[in-house]
Amino acid sequence: MQLLVNALIAGSLAALIAGGLSLVFGILGVYNLALGQTVLVGGFAAWWLRQVAGLPLALAIPGGIVAGALLSWLTFDVFIRPFYRRHIRLPLVTTIALGMILDGLIILLFGERPRAILRETKRVFDAGAFQISLEQMMLIGFTLLILALFGWTLHHTAFGRRLRAVAQHDHAALSVGVDAPRLHRLIVVLSGTLAACGGIFIGIDQNLSPTLAFPLTIKAYAAVIAGGLGNVWGAIACAFLIALLEQLTVGIRWFGRFYVPAGYQATIPLLFIIFILLIKPSGLFQSGRRLG
Repeated sequence: MQLLVNALIAGSLAALIAGGLSLVFGILGVYNLALGQTVLVGGFAAWWLRQVAGLPLALAIPGGIVAGALLSWLTFDVFIRPFYRRHIRLPLVTTIALGMILDGLIILLFGERPRAILRETKRVFDAGAFQISLEQMMLIGFTLLILALFGWTLHHTAFGRRLRAVAQHDHAALSVGVDAPRLHRLIVVLSGTLAACGGIFIGIDQNLSPTLAFPLTIKAYAAVIAGGLGNVWGAIACAFLIALLEQLTVGIRWFGRFYVPAGYQATIPLLFIIFILLIKPSGLFQSGRRLG
């Protein structure tokens, strides 16, 4: 039971990031390979506001989210928009470059030592079969609330209909009055906002480290590819599935004799991608259209 709870916690983090990635691909058809660094920028910004500036957590969390949103705005205007209309693959190169720049800046500004947004001892509830902290329950609830709000917006509002129209054919959407370029920017900013929420999630539940960006990016892309490119709900479902596989792989005694070392946990998303591409290259939940 504890493994399932751990998978729910880890999957909630991965779902925030993978959902944002899939949304960007569904609308623009491009990947933002600096999204892992955006996660850390949001988390470290919240840490600085809380532990250095001394602001209450109620202000530090919005500050971290704003930092992620502003970085995403910069990412779109400088590293994506000037290039993706020329060739759909160019943002792969430019966002990799941005990610490397951000890696260096994060280490320069915050150092290599792990940082925790909350230094206070967490209140842990013991249900017998599993343990979970109050902060983890709140973070899981927040994630589920965000996903439910996103689903309602996408499928039951005029804004969601415009998004789906742009995803199907942005030029046709322009012809009926939908401002596709503005929606492109908004979607990238929204993706970065979700990523920043994920970084704050890590900083509250565990520790922030400058080395986390690449593993987070790989796990999110594994979920996006396995869920079907552009299928947001497929990516979210696969994020939870990968988290469960990670917990089961390193959390149980295999054949009653040995454990898989925790250091191998990061390879699970890569093996998962390979397996899915071998059996179903289009993804587990491919809907035949983007933004499923």
